[in-house]
Amino acid sequence: MSTNQTFGAAPADGRPAAPDVRRARVRLVLGLLAAAALGSLLWWGRWETAPQHAYPDTYWYARQAVTMTGTPSAEADRFAARLVCRKGMPSPRRGVPCVAGTRQWAADMPPRYQRIFTTRPGYSLATAPFVLVFGERGMVLATAALAVLAGVLAALAVRLLGGGLVSSLAATALLFLLPTGFWLSRLLAEAGATAFALAALCAAVPLLRPGGTARGRLLLGGAVLAGLLGSTVTRPATGLLLSAALTAVFAVLTLLRRRAGWEPGLVVLTAACGVATAVWLGLSAALDIPGAAETLQDKFTVHFTRPDVPDPWPRLVELNRDFWPAQLNAWWNGGAPLAASPFLALLLVGFAALFRALPGRAALLFATTGATGLLTLVAHPKESEADRLVLVIWLPVVVGLAMLLDRTARPAPDTAGEPGQPPA
Repeated sequence: MSTNQTFGAAPADGRPAAPDVRRARVRLVLGLLAAAALGSLLWWGRWETAPQHAYPDTYWYARQAVTMTGTPSAEADRFAARLVCRKGMPSPRRGVPCVAGTRQWAADMPPRYQRIFTTRPGYSLATAPFVLVFGERGMVLATAALAVLAGVLAALAVRLLGGGLVSSLAATALLFLLPTGFWLSRLLAEAGATAFALAALCAAVPLLRPGGTARGRLLLGGAVLAGLLGSTVTRPATGLLLSAALTAVFAVLTLLRRRAGWEPGLVVLTAACGVATAVWLGLSAALDIPGAAETLQDKFTVHFTRPDVPDPWPRLVELNRDFWPAQLNAWWNGGAPLAASPFLALLLVGFAALFRALPGRAALLFATTGATGLLTLVAHPKESEADRLVLVIWLPVVVGLAMLLDRTARPAPDTAGEPGQPPA
């Protein structure tokens, strides 16, 4: 079935008539506004599901955000301590009032530990303008805005893949109803990192299909690069692994298909992901930004309160060897014999839906994204934070289930590997 047959008739030159284009754009904008409204409502519902909205990491993000507004260091300390205590974080010092205990705890943290947060400024930069205008409420409003943006981008991704209004709104709903929704509603970097990652994926989708102009491909490649770098400077464990994984997967795909001729879109996509990876690694080396080795030292020295260990990588291997049997058992049956695991069932159904509803390379794009969640957990095997660390594993589930709902706008057969185009 041709593209025109699938998505509506077009003039002989293959381009939709101008009125059709205008109507499609209006429908798209209205659909995204509906996704924003739905996302706002669901975010608020998620916010109310648990009383604790702040965590120890929140303190450092809030302190950096208010410092960026020109606030003196001492007042920034007080601001961040008040915020996390009012948003449900218990005192880090037993028997000491929360604000005083939080300030004592923060003052005792070595500079090396603090630098892990100050060198990932994405979330703080996004929240700083809100903090400047609204004070403590600004952190909440900024986090909500980033989360709602992620919901809108999930809807946009489905539209770009050929889904309709219902499936795009389903993507927004799933993003907030699945475990992603909980962490998008906490005062942490996850909302920003997820939004930037989804922006990169939205820009990547059109590059997977043949056609387009050189200028358009370069603009899309620049958007992929910007989204990946935005995710990396917000949460390196998400952005860098995603950039590297997409580079590897699409470099292999590009080389496998080279006999049929180089596909400009695939080349641009691979190059954008590779540049994002190289830029961050180059900046990390030039500016001595804490990397994986430093975060391992942070773990094994209990936040640098003990001497550095000489063998962080062998220790990581050993830690993973001890971690994964129990973690896989928890995912398989929740630790209870013969108990069904909703986690595993949702993942299996979601990934099956992804490959059923999407052409090969589009499914590969989102499946690779999801796989980086597991890679993040391999790099940071910690049971208490496992659901947060694997967060992006739910993005292919969101897209797969949403696209499976859309029976009227199926992609064309995967003869050329392109995803479906947005409806005209």
